[in-house]
Amino acid sequence: MNREVQAPKAQVAIDLPDSNRESMLADANLTMSRAAESSARLDIDLDGFMLAAFTAYLQANPAARERVEATHLLEQLDDMRRRGVLATA
Repeated sequence: MNREVQAPKAQVAIDLPDSNRESMLADANLTMSRAAESSARLDIDLDGFMLAAFTAYLQANPAARERVEATHLLEQLDDMRRRGVLATA
């Protein structure tokens, strides 16, 4: 059973003039590039780097974290129903 979670969506976008937004995006891209370069130099494996980046993103965006957690919970419940561990209504 495939369910889509309809969690409330928090306003995460910053309402800025286009020039300021472009500047912030450029700064974010530069910061992410530097983090990737540092990780590569330190021989951090890709999975570790991606996990750290994803974790940081979820900490910065609680609404996204809640959607991921809700989706994971629904997948676990569906799996339990398929295995007959949890009754279906």
